[in-house]
Amino acid sequence: MNDLPDAPWIRDAELNGVDAPDDYHCPVCGEDNPEWFYIQDGELLGCEFCVEQVSAADWADAHREECA
Repeated sequence: MNDLPDAPWIRDAELNGVDAPDDYHCPVCGEDNPEWFYIQDGELLGCEFCVEQVSAADWADAHREECA
């Protein structure tokens, strides 16, 4: 059996719980408290404030020459 006492912060976390951070920000644009982060292949692309969403049809219409 281990007779070493836990570190104070471990003891406090076990007794009082660990608070989740109240605020966070998007590491790409800095927006506070976004609801969504978008990732691709494990890499963060941004949040709903800095990543633009467009329908596939609209994008294809705008880039028709590139797709041909």
